[in-house]
Amino acid sequence: MLLRLYNLDARKIVVSNVGPIGCVPYLREINPSVGANCVSFPNQLAQRFNERLEDLVKELSSNLEGSLFVYANVYPIVLDIVQNYTSYGFEVSDSACCFVSGRFGGLLPCGPTSRVCPDRSKYVFWDPYHPSDAANVTIAKRLYDGGQDDIFPMNVRQLVQA
Repeated sequence: MLLRLYNLDARKIVVSNVGPIGCVPYLREINPSVGANCVSFPNQLAQRFNERLEDLVKELSSNLEGSLFVYANVYPIVLDIVQNYTSYGFEVSDSACCFVSGRFGGLLPCGPTSRVCPDRSKYVFWDPYHPSDAANVTIAKRLYDGGQDDIFPMNVRQLVQA
């Protein structure tokens, strides 16, 4: 897919890695032994994938003439939000705002029969799988202006100006 974008004349490309999938309400729900903690095995798989993806992004950037590939390191950003949610203004980091059933609202996808939390800006997760709009805004701000720990070799603001 990245080569296809390049072949279609895309030259400035941001590639985002996989977040800590073991922290989504669905995986917390189906692994009751972890309590409110993240499930470690899916997170380990995501980290292994991310290591390989980072190498691929570096390789593509050096081999495709005129390209600027940027690696968005979303995993630690989302993990930081989940672990330190109150410092970001969130009140709930382990449950879905849009839910049908389950301890964390993670058993069924969000749909027409779902209940929605009273203030979605206070939840890290919108549904059993996805960050809320408020969490995505936080992630986007870190990628737009963040340092080398968040996105490299440059942030989105710098990429736009390059």
